[in-house]
Amino acid sequence: MIKRALVILFSILLLSSCAVYTSRKGYQRISIPETTGYPSTKYAVILQENQNKSEEAIENSQKEAEHRAALRRKAEVNEYPEDLSTLSYPHVYTPQRTNSTAPDGITVIKVLMLPLGYEPMTEADAERILGANRDMLPDFVILTGSLENQVAGAKAAGWDAITMEGGTVLHRPLLKTAGAESSSFFITTTKDIEIAPLSFANNMPADESQAESWALSLTNDEEELNAVKATAEAMTDKEKILALSSSQPSGEDWIEFTPFRYRSDLEFPVSTYLEENEWLDTYRASHFTAETDGGTTRKNGSMYERLDFVYTQGLIPVSVISYPVMGLTDRTGAFAILAEILVP
Repeated sequence: MIKRALVILFSILLLSSCAVYTSRKGYQRISIPETTGYPSTKYAVILQENQNKSEEAIENSQKEAEHRAALRRKAEVNEYPEDLSTLSYPHVYTPQRTNSTAPDGITVIKVLMLPLGYEPMTEADAERILGANRDMLPDFVILTGSLENQVAGAKAAGWDAITMEGGTVLHRPLLKTAGAESSSFFITTTKDIEIAPLSFANNMPADESQAESWALSLTNDEEELNAVKATAEAMTDKEKILALSSSQPSGEDWIEFTPFRYRSDLEFPVSTYLEENEWLDTYRASHFTAETDGGTTRKNGSMYERLDFVYTQGLIPVSVISYPVMGLTDRTGAFAILAEILVP
Protein backbone atom coordinates (compact mmCIF):
# COMPACT_ATOMS: atom_id res chain seq x y z
CA MET A 1 0.00 0.00 0.00
CA ILE A 2 2.78 2.41 0.90
CA LYS A 3 4.58 1.71 -2.40
CA ARG A 4 1.37 2.22 -4.36
CA ALA A 5 0.72 5.51 -2.55
CA LEU A 6 4.27 6.68 -3.27
CA VAL A 7 3.87 5.81 -6.98
CA ILE A 8 0.59 7.73 -7.17
CA LEU A 9 2.10 10.73 -5.36
CA PHE A 10 5.13 10.72 -7.65
CA SER A 11 2.89 10.55 -10.73
CA ILE A 12 0.83 13.51 -9.52
CA LEU A 13 3.99 15.57 -8.93
CA LEU A 14 5.36 14.64 -12.34
CA LEU A 15 2.16 15.57 -14.13
CA SER A 16 1.87 18.84 -12.28
CA SER A 17 5.44 19.76 -13.18
CA CYS A 18 4.67 19.04 -16.87
CA ALA A 19 1.59 21.20 -16.62
CA VAL A 20 3.63 24.03 -15.12
CA TYR A 21 6.15 23.72 -17.95
CA THR A 22 3.47 23.66 -20.61
CA SER A 23 1.53 26.63 -19.33
CA ARG A 24 4.41 28.87 -18.31
CA LYS A 25 7.46 28.11 -20.36
CA GLY A 26 5.54 26.84 -23.37
CA TYR A 27 3.59 30.06 -23.84
CA GLN A 28 6.74 32.12 -23.31
CA ARG A 29 8.44 30.33 -26.19
CA ILE A 30 5.65 30.95 -28.66
CA SER A 31 6.37 33.91 -30.93
CA ILE A 32 3.75 35.23 -33.33
CA PRO A 33 5.17 37.14 -36.31
CA GLU A 34 3.47 40.39 -37.19
CA THR A 35 3.39 39.51 -40.91
CA THR A 36 3.74 36.10 -42.50
CA GLY A 37 4.05 36.95 -46.17
CA TYR A 38 1.40 34.37 -47.00
CA PRO A 39 -1.81 35.28 -48.86
CA SER A 40 -4.77 36.26 -46.75
CA THR A 41 -7.18 33.45 -45.92
CA LYS A 42 -10.12 35.75 -45.20
CA TYR A 43 -13.20 34.50 -47.00
CA ALA A 44 -14.11 37.99 -48.20
CA VAL A 45 -10.65 38.48 -49.72
CA ILE A 46 -10.79 35.10 -51.49
CA LEU A 47 -14.24 35.94 -52.88
CA GLN A 48 -12.95 39.26 -54.22
CA GLU A 49 -9.93 37.58 -55.87
CA ASN A 50 -12.17 34.98 -57.52
CA GLN A 51 -14.50 37.72 -58.75
CA ASN A 52 -11.57 39.61 -60.28
CA LYS A 53 -10.40 36.42 -62.01
CA SER A 54 -13.89 35.77 -63.33
CA GLU A 55 -14.18 39.30 -64.68
CA GLU A 56 -10.81 38.93 -66.44
CA ALA A 57 -11.91 35.55 -67.87
CA ILE A 58 -15.14 37.04 -69.22
CA GLU A 59 -13.27 39.97 -70.77
CA ASN A 60 -10.73 37.61 -72.37
CA SER A 61 -13.51 35.41 -73.76
CA GLN A 62 -15.14 38.42 -75.41
CA LYS A 63 -11.84 39.63 -76.85
CA GLU A 64 -11.04 36.15 -78.15
CA ALA A 65 -14.31 36.10 -80.11
CA GLU A 66 -13.55 39.56 -81.52
CA HIS A 67 -10.09 38.44 -82.66
CA ARG A 68 -11.52 35.40 -84.44
CA ALA A 69 -13.98 37.64 -86.28
CA ALA A 70 -11.17 40.01 -87.27
CA LEU A 71 -9.10 37.11 -88.63
CA ARG A 72 -11.97 36.07 -90.89
CA ARG A 73 -12.10 39.59 -92.30
CA LYS A 74 -8.33 39.89 -92.90
CA ALA A 75 -6.76 37.60 -95.46
CA GLU A 76 -3.39 39.25 -96.13
CA VAL A 77 -0.12 37.53 -95.21
CA ASN A 78 1.64 40.83 -94.43
CA GLU A 79 4.99 39.78 -95.84
CA TYR A 80 8.29 41.13 -94.50
CA PRO A 81 9.69 43.97 -96.61
CA GLU A 82 12.68 43.29 -98.86
CA ASP A 83 14.55 46.13 -97.14
CA LEU A 84 14.40 45.20 -93.45
CA SER A 85 15.62 48.66 -92.45
CA THR A 86 12.10 49.86 -93.31
CA LEU A 87 10.44 47.33 -90.97
CA SER A 88 8.25 48.88 -88.27
CA TYR A 89 7.51 47.18 -84.93
CA PRO A 90 5.55 45.14 -84.24
CA HIS A 91 5.36 43.33 -87.58
CA VAL A 92 2.52 40.80 -87.66
CA TYR A 93 3.31 38.05 -90.16
CA THR A 94 0.25 35.87 -90.88
CA PRO A 95 0.77 33.09 -93.45
CA GLN A 96 -1.39 30.73 -91.37
CA ARG A 97 -3.89 33.17 -89.76
CA THR A 98 -3.77 31.13 -86.56
CA ASN A 99 -6.99 31.09 -84.53
CA SER A 100 -6.52 28.13 -82.18
CA THR A 101 -6.93 28.06 -78.41
CA ALA A 102 -6.76 25.17 -75.94
CA PRO A 103 -9.76 24.03 -73.86
CA ASP A 104 -10.26 25.90 -70.60
CA GLY A 105 -8.56 24.41 -67.57
CA ILE A 106 -4.98 23.84 -66.43
CA THR A 107 -2.80 23.93 -69.53
CA VAL A 108 0.84 23.05 -70.20
CA ILE A 109 2.52 24.93 -73.06
CA LYS A 110 5.83 24.25 -74.80
CA VAL A 111 8.13 27.18 -75.48
CA LEU A 112 11.12 26.62 -77.77
CA MET A 113 13.86 29.24 -77.78
CA LEU A 114 16.34 29.37 -80.67
CA PRO A 115 19.28 31.80 -80.29
CA LEU A 116 20.10 32.31 -83.97
CA GLY A 117 22.97 34.69 -83.26
CA TYR A 118 24.35 37.56 -85.29
CA GLU A 119 26.42 35.72 -87.89
CA PRO A 120 24.64 35.67 -91.28
CA MET A 121 22.41 32.63 -91.70
CA THR A 122 21.36 31.19 -95.05
CA GLU A 123 17.90 29.92 -95.96
CA ALA A 124 19.32 26.39 -95.90
CA ASP A 125 20.58 26.95 -92.34
CA ALA A 126 17.14 28.19 -91.29
CA GLU A 127 15.43 25.19 -92.88
CA ARG A 128 17.75 22.76 -91.10
CA ILE A 129 17.31 24.42 -87.71
CA LEU A 130 13.52 24.69 -87.86
CA GLY A 131 13.18 21.26 -89.45
CA ALA A 132 15.23 19.63 -86.69
CA ASN A 133 12.77 20.91 -84.08
CA ARG A 134 9.43 20.16 -85.75
CA ASP A 135 8.97 16.94 -83.78
CA MET A 136 9.05 18.95 -80.52
CA LEU A 137 5.56 20.33 -81.35
CA PRO A 138 6.05 23.62 -79.47
CA ASP A 139 3.26 26.15 -78.96
CA PHE A 140 5.69 29.04 -79.27
CA VAL A 141 9.10 29.39 -80.92
CA ILE A 142 11.11 32.43 -79.82
CA LEU A 143 13.84 33.57 -82.21
CA THR A 144 16.64 35.85 -81.02
CA GLY A 145 19.68 37.19 -82.82
CA SER A 146 19.96 39.55 -85.79
CA LEU A 147 16.78 40.76 -87.48
CA GLU A 148 17.87 39.11 -90.73
CA ASN A 149 18.20 35.74 -88.99
CA GLN A 150 14.85 36.14 -87.23
CA VAL A 151 13.06 36.86 -90.51
CA ALA A 152 14.80 33.93 -92.24
CA GLY A 153 13.66 31.69 -89.37
CA ALA A 154 10.08 32.97 -89.49
CA LYS A 155 9.83 32.40 -93.23
CA ALA A 156 11.36 28.91 -92.97
CA ALA A 157 8.89 27.94 -90.24
CA GLY A 158 5.84 29.23 -92.11
CA TRP A 159 4.07 29.98 -88.80
CA ASP A 160 2.27 33.15 -87.87
CA ALA A 161 4.80 35.39 -86.16
CA ILE A 162 5.23 38.71 -84.36
CA THR A 163 8.56 40.45 -84.86
CA MET A 164 9.28 42.88 -82.04
CA GLU A 165 12.23 45.07 -81.20
CA GLY A 166 13.92 42.35 -79.15
CA GLY A 167 13.06 39.22 -81.13
CA THR A 168 10.41 37.24 -83.00
CA VAL A 169 7.72 34.98 -81.54
CA LEU A 170 6.25 32.24 -83.74
CA HIS A 171 2.89 31.19 -82.32
CA ARG A 172 0.19 28.54 -82.63
CA PRO A 173 -2.21 30.08 -80.06
CA LEU A 174 -4.34 33.02 -81.16
CA LEU A 175 -2.74 36.48 -80.97
CA LYS A 176 -4.44 38.85 -78.54
CA THR A 177 -2.39 42.06 -78.81
CA ALA A 178 0.88 42.86 -80.59
CA GLY A 179 3.29 45.45 -79.22
CA ALA A 180 6.76 46.72 -80.06
CA GLU A 181 8.31 45.14 -76.94
CA SER A 182 5.85 42.41 -75.91
CA SER A 183 2.75 40.65 -77.24
CA SER A 184 -0.12 38.72 -75.64
CA PHE A 185 -1.65 35.43 -76.74
CA PHE A 186 -4.80 33.50 -75.85
CA ILE A 187 -3.86 30.15 -74.32
CA THR A 188 -7.53 29.28 -73.76
CA THR A 189 -10.65 31.33 -74.41
CA THR A 190 -10.34 32.84 -70.92
CA LYS A 191 -6.57 32.83 -70.24
CA ASP A 192 -3.72 34.68 -71.86
CA ILE A 193 0.02 35.19 -71.40
CA GLU A 194 2.39 37.99 -72.36
CA ILE A 195 5.73 37.26 -74.04
CA ALA A 196 8.70 39.60 -74.49
CA PRO A 197 11.85 38.50 -76.37
CA LEU A 198 15.16 40.28 -75.82
CA SER A 199 18.43 39.70 -77.65
CA PHE A 200 21.96 40.98 -77.04
CA ALA A 201 25.25 40.13 -78.71
CA ASN A 202 27.93 38.62 -76.48
CA ASN A 203 31.70 38.55 -76.56
CA MET A 204 32.27 35.31 -74.68
CA PRO A 205 35.94 34.29 -75.13
CA ALA A 206 37.03 30.91 -76.45
CA ASP A 207 39.81 30.41 -73.88
CA GLU A 208 38.94 29.89 -70.22
CA SER A 209 42.11 31.77 -69.24
CA GLN A 210 40.23 34.92 -70.32
CA ALA A 211 37.04 34.01 -68.44
CA GLU A 212 37.76 35.98 -65.28
CA SER A 213 38.48 39.28 -67.03
CA TRP A 214 35.43 38.76 -69.28
CA ALA A 215 33.15 38.08 -66.34
CA LEU A 216 34.47 40.98 -64.27
CA SER A 217 33.88 43.37 -67.18
CA LEU A 218 30.20 42.40 -67.14
CA THR A 219 29.57 42.99 -63.43
CA ASN A 220 29.41 46.76 -63.94
CA ASP A 221 27.78 46.78 -67.38
CA GLU A 222 24.37 48.43 -66.96
CA GLU A 223 23.45 49.03 -70.62
CA GLU A 224 21.72 45.67 -70.97
CA LEU A 225 20.29 45.98 -67.46
CA ASN A 226 18.51 49.20 -68.36
CA ALA A 227 16.99 47.63 -71.48
CA VAL A 228 15.79 44.58 -69.52
CA LYS A 229 14.33 46.82 -66.81
CA ALA A 230 12.42 48.89 -69.35
CA THR A 231 10.90 45.83 -71.02
CA ALA A 232 10.11 43.95 -67.80
CA GLU A 233 8.50 46.93 -66.11
CA ALA A 234 6.35 47.68 -69.17
CA MET A 235 4.75 44.22 -69.11
CA THR A 236 1.29 44.30 -67.55
CA ASP A 237 -0.08 40.74 -67.59
CA LYS A 238 0.13 38.64 -64.42
CA GLU A 239 1.25 35.60 -66.44
CA LYS A 240 4.29 36.48 -68.51
CA ILE A 241 7.44 35.16 -70.15
CA LEU A 242 10.69 37.06 -70.69
CA ALA A 243 12.91 35.19 -73.17
CA LEU A 244 16.40 36.61 -72.92
CA SER A 245 19.52 35.97 -75.00
CA SER A 246 21.96 37.82 -72.80
CA SER A 247 25.55 39.00 -72.94
CA GLN A 248 25.82 38.05 -69.25
CA PRO A 249 25.75 34.72 -67.43
CA SER A 250 23.58 34.21 -64.36
CA GLY A 251 24.92 34.78 -60.88
CA GLU A 252 23.24 31.51 -59.90
CA ASP A 253 25.63 29.69 -62.26
CA TRP A 254 28.78 31.50 -61.18
CA ILE A 255 29.49 29.95 -57.81
CA GLU A 256 32.68 28.51 -56.33
CA PHE A 257 31.98 24.80 -56.81
CA THR A 258 30.97 23.88 -60.36
CA PRO A 259 32.33 21.52 -63.04
CA PHE A 260 33.83 24.65 -64.66
CA ARG A 261 37.01 25.52 -62.83
CA TYR A 262 37.24 29.00 -64.32
CA ARG A 263 34.11 30.20 -62.44
CA SER A 264 34.11 32.03 -59.10
CA ASP A 265 31.49 33.68 -56.89
CA LEU A 266 30.17 36.58 -58.97
CA GLU A 267 26.88 38.41 -59.40
CA PHE A 268 25.74 39.90 -62.69
CA PRO A 269 23.39 42.91 -62.91
CA VAL A 270 20.67 41.41 -65.12
CA SER A 271 20.16 38.10 -63.29
CA THR A 272 20.33 39.89 -59.92
CA TYR A 273 17.67 42.41 -60.97
CA LEU A 274 15.32 39.73 -62.32
CA GLU A 275 15.71 37.55 -59.22
CA GLU A 276 15.09 40.51 -56.89
CA ASN A 277 11.94 41.38 -58.85
CA GLU A 278 10.48 37.88 -58.55
CA TRP A 279 11.22 36.64 -62.05
CA LEU A 280 11.70 32.88 -62.04
CA ASP A 281 14.61 31.39 -63.98
CA THR A 282 12.80 28.32 -65.33
CA TYR A 283 15.97 26.28 -65.85
CA ARG A 284 17.26 26.78 -62.32
CA ALA A 285 13.75 26.28 -60.90
CA SER A 286 13.51 22.83 -62.50
CA HIS A 287 17.11 21.62 -62.06
CA PHE A 288 19.74 21.11 -59.42
CA THR A 289 22.16 23.94 -58.72
CA ALA A 290 25.09 24.79 -60.97
CA GLU A 291 27.31 22.67 -58.72
CA THR A 292 26.13 19.63 -60.69
CA ASP A 293 24.05 21.03 -63.58
CA GLY A 294 25.52 23.68 -65.84
CA GLY A 295 22.70 23.94 -68.39
CA THR A 296 24.94 25.06 -71.24
CA THR A 297 23.36 27.15 -74.02
CA ARG A 298 26.60 28.48 -75.58
CA LYS A 299 29.89 26.74 -76.30
CA ASN A 300 33.00 28.52 -77.54
CA GLY A 301 36.34 26.73 -77.37
CA SER A 302 36.89 25.68 -73.73
CA MET A 303 34.10 27.97 -72.48
CA TYR A 304 30.63 26.64 -71.65
CA GLU A 305 28.00 29.13 -70.49
CA ARG A 306 24.26 29.61 -70.05
CA LEU A 307 23.45 32.90 -71.77
CA ASP A 308 19.88 32.14 -72.92
CA PHE A 309 17.06 32.21 -70.39
CA VAL A 310 13.31 31.73 -70.14
CA TYR A 311 12.12 33.81 -67.17
CA THR A 312 8.50 33.71 -65.99
CA GLN A 313 6.06 35.29 -63.56
CA GLY A 314 2.70 33.80 -62.57
CA LEU A 315 3.52 30.52 -64.33
CA ILE A 316 4.88 27.17 -63.13
CA PRO A 317 7.92 25.57 -64.85
CA VAL A 318 7.42 21.84 -65.44
CA SER A 319 10.66 20.98 -67.23
CA VAL A 320 13.41 22.76 -69.18
CA ILE A 321 16.16 21.26 -71.33
CA SER A 322 18.93 22.64 -73.51
CA TYR A 323 20.17 20.56 -76.42
CA PRO A 324 22.31 20.86 -79.57
CA VAL A 325 20.64 21.46 -82.93
CA MET A 326 22.09 20.60 -86.33
CA GLY A 327 22.70 23.77 -88.33
CA LEU A 328 22.89 25.87 -85.17
CA THR A 329 25.19 24.32 -82.58
CA ASP A 330 27.71 23.02 -85.12
CA ARG A 331 27.80 26.45 -86.79
CA THR A 332 27.58 28.95 -83.91
CA GLY A 333 27.93 26.94 -80.69
CA ALA A 334 24.41 27.89 -79.55
CA PHE A 335 21.94 25.37 -78.09
CA ALA A 336 18.14 25.29 -78.22
CA ILE A 337 16.08 25.63 -75.03
CA LEU A 338 12.74 23.85 -74.65
CA ALA A 339 10.56 24.77 -71.66
CA GLU A 340 7.30 23.12 -70.62
CA ILE A 341 5.32 25.60 -68.54
CA LEU A 342 2.04 25.15 -66.70
CA VAL A 343 -0.50 27.96 -67.11
CA PRO A 344 -2.73 27.75 -64.00
